[in-house]
Amino acid sequence: MIKKTFYLLSLLIIVFPAYTQQIKQERTIPSIDQIAPPYLSTTLLINPCLDISLSGFDDSDDDTIKMVDEAKAAYPANTCNNPALANKLFKARFLQYSTITLVDDPWNLDGKIVEQNKLISQCKNTACLDKALNTVINQLYPLYISTRIRSLRPPTSGQLCNGKVDLASDKKMDLIIKKLVASLSTDDNCGSEDLSAYGSYSYDEDKSKPYTNVFYDICKADVGDLFIAECKVFGNQANTQAWIYLLKPNIEPKLLFNSYNGPYYLLDSTCNGMPDLMTSGRYSMGEHQIVYYRYNGQQYEAAYSYMQVGIGRHNNSIVIADLIDDKKEIICK
Repeated sequence: MIKKTFYLLSLLIIVFPAYTQQIKQERTIPSIDQIAPPYLSTTLLINPCLDISLSGFDDSDDDTIKMVDEAKAAYPANTCNNPALANKLFKARFLQYSTITLVDDPWNLDGKIVEQNKLISQCKNTACLDKALNTVINQLYPLYISTRIRSLRPPTSGQLCNGKVDLASDKKMDLIIKKLVASLSTDDNCGSEDLSAYGSYSYDEDKSKPYTNVFYDICKADVGDLFIAECKVFGNQANTQAWIYLLKPNIEPKLLFNSYNGPYYLLDSTCNGMPDLMTSGRYSMGEHQIVYYRYNGQQYEAAYSYMQVGIGRHNNSIVIADLIDDKKEIICK
């Protein structure tokens, strides 16, 4: 795992173009004409007052017209006839769903956004809406402009592991590890392509170990000895399957974490003595499935997920959280 440091760093540039861009320039709220979301539903999420005739979407399609009309109907009459109010609505909605992509604890911010949207939904006139939108903007704008890029670290650093495990004196555990590696290294899990065919992805192999289709490491953590593994990747593959197992003498390894959208990254926050994790599965250059995992005391569970969608007209440096799912409160003691 440690040998993959350069790979992980290069992958961050691919997976998080929005964040690398934000380091170079001051974060600002885009104007409506600077965005071009790929889907109508994504557009209406942040711009309910969309002018369908100017949007590029099919304004003759009945389903499209229905979606646009329903989005506008959720707000007081004449909201979209007031350019200043329509722009303020866009600004508030953008702040809500863009700021989610910036924070490490989106479940906490989500609760605030749910309250904000409830307040907005209770408005029966534009004066009330204007006031509610001011509240949203005043609450979120300072967070949006001040939140720094998250520090993503390789899985074996920092809080997750605090020491190495010496298997030389534990032949029984060494055998368990070999069986575990063999089971994960099957074609069904990780494929069997020859890495030598991909020169740029031929990692520094430990020639003393038999060839496998997984990278793995064993280390000490607060909850016990951990076995950490990821499938090797081939060509321009970005996502990989990843596992974390808890190792105990005379007991079968216990699966604590598994994701098909690895690699995973450590966050600064913790729950029940283990760091929170995040994965970013690339669906396309402009879309990534972001999933946050928290340790419930027995294993990691998906606590919050969304589709990070690039909405910039000319690049994907402007992103929002769409299709928010897997909201699950994990009790931390």
